[in-house]
Amino acid sequence: MSPRSRRIRKKEKPPTEVEEKRPRTAFTAEQLSRLKQEFEENRYLTEKRRQDLAVDLKLHENQIKIWFQNKRAKLKKSTGQRNGLAVQLMAQGLYNHSTIPVDEDEEMLY
Repeated sequence: MSPRSRRIRKKEKPPTEVEEKRPRTAFTAEQLSRLKQEFEENRYLTEKRRQDLAVDLKLHENQIKIWFQNKRAKLKKSTGQRNGLAVQLMAQGLYNHSTIPVDEDEEMLY
């Protein structure tokens, strides 16, 4: 599925049918090593490169896409980098994703 193709919505399940979560992917050491190597070379994959990696590593394209997204987010969080638009909006007081500790006695007002 290409990034621009549209997914068909699944019908909602009745409340009695609870769908179990998919188990977390346990990547092998070889898969992780290759993913890290690819990430070092380029933080963003083309669709073709993602497809090739999926075949080589015997993973679904989506697993690779999510791994790269998570890796970029983790890197961004650890370095404290913000994109330009976020910085501009913060300067105008229009953007705040920081968490504010709340005392147990205080109530949060929205």
